[in-house]
Amino acid sequence: MDPTDTLTSILPDAADLPPWQVKSSTHLHHDRWLKVRADACVTAEGVEIAPYYVLEYPDWVEVVALDAEDNIYLVQQYRHALNVVSLEVPGGAIDASDANPIEAAARELREETGLIASDWEYVGALAPNPATHSNLSHIVLARNVEMSAKPADDPTERIRLIRMPIRQAIKLALEGKMIQTIHVAGLTLALHKAGKWDASALADKD
Repeated sequence: MDPTDTLTSILPDAADLPPWQVKSSTHLHHDRWLKVRADACVTAEGVEIAPYYVLEYPDWVEVVALDAEDNIYLVQQYRHALNVVSLEVPGGAIDASDANPIEAAARELREETGLIASDWEYVGALAPNPATHSNLSHIVLARNVEMSAKPADDPTERIRLIRMPIRQAIKLALEGKMIQTIHVAGLTLALHKAGKWDASALADKD
């Protein structure tokens, strides 16, 4: 389902917020990872905004992977733009060969971690940045995960796999120790879907 359908069904009518008109559009860069588009736009009030840059990424998938003992699997990897080692959920770009987000999630989880799951559930989609990014990030919940094989050997993507109790991951997220915005949001939605998001219990047990 298109997530914008859900938005329009629960939010006030947006007739007073019409989309901009695009007078022309030029692709400045195009490779397998990214397209950069420059639009010449005019608002409903006739204000020209040109160029307006749009980043056309493929859709992404995030995998919130839980095992039967109420543990979650997270990954650490180097992120060059911010020059940090980031704690995240497994995931990546959806390939053209992936039939749907769940198939992409299973592939990414297996490639990055060597894990497989017996129970998959689609949670929803988030927009990484609807002002500049044209893509969505799909959240998939994987239950009853277990180790199946070694992860793929990708020299451009060195990953450390971390298994921890779900409540510890919630604590890290609330303390700001997971800085990937859409991963924290996806983690929250998926754990809520699984009935595992209970931040109120942390204060009683710490």
